[in-house]
Amino acid sequence: MKKLISVLLSLVIILSCFVSAYAAQEKLHYLVLGDSIGVGSGIVNPGEACYGKIVANTNGYIYSNFAIDGFTTSNLLNWIDDQQVSDTIKSADIINISIGGNNFIKNNLPWLLLTVTFGNMSVINKIVEGVNRDLHEIITKIKAKNSDAVIILQTLYNPWKIKGIAGLYQKGVDALNACFRDYLKENPSAYELADVCSAFAAEKNLIAIDTIHPNAKGNILIAKVILKKLSELGLGTKTEPVILAQPIDRVSKDPSNYLRMFGFFTGIFL
Repeated sequence: MKKLISVLLSLVIILSCFVSAYAAQEKLHYLVLGDSIGVGSGIVNPGEACYGKIVANTNGYIYSNFAIDGFTTSNLLNWIDDQQVSDTIKSADIINISIGGNNFIKNNLPWLLLTVTFGNMSVINKIVEGVNRDLHEIITKIKAKNSDAVIILQTLYNPWKIKGIAGLYQKGVDALNACFRDYLKENPSAYELADVCSAFAAEKNLIAIDTIHPNAKGNILIAKVILKKLSELGLGTKTEPVILAQPIDRVSKDPSNYLRMFGFFTGIFL
């Protein structure tokens, strides 16, 4: 009898090991691509507490982040072919993309806003056309590397609260978000859209001291938007973020904030 119990216990232990190993293999791989919003540049500790890390911690994902400050859609298109990035795309189950804002910011933003002031949308329309072309190639390349991954594309938010500038910049935001939606209508399986824009429009005090990026509260809000979308897709069960490391806001003494603000107005640095 003792021998039988011993054998049964051994089998239980072996089976548990197999189950644990299988569970570990079943962890989803979550990859963030894109620009400084994806990096988490509005907080001091993005590696520990940006929205991507919060999403991964909440759902227990394997986490990779290859977002880069200042990236436009054309930068991302080229970045996808980097060997390390390409290999990571191939192993990812979920690919979360934040892109598009720098296509405006790096394209002589003051002039763009001035032309819009006089009702001329030609510059914005030209930028949107370029984004649409790049977006098609980005999605095509990603799907060629990994046709099974779920791609989640974030809508752009408007960081401005100053009435005049906010209204002008909103025209660009609306045009680009419309581009994302129109592309999805024409290509229904291309990606899932996470409506960060609407979430930011409904809340206050979400922008960092640099006037551009989401602050601590903003990163948590984006995490909520992404978690809700993942839950709807059956890729996660939690919609409330699990905060293992609290995001820390930047302060006015940090000189990089002024460089980022300068970059926002000139398109030279971001």
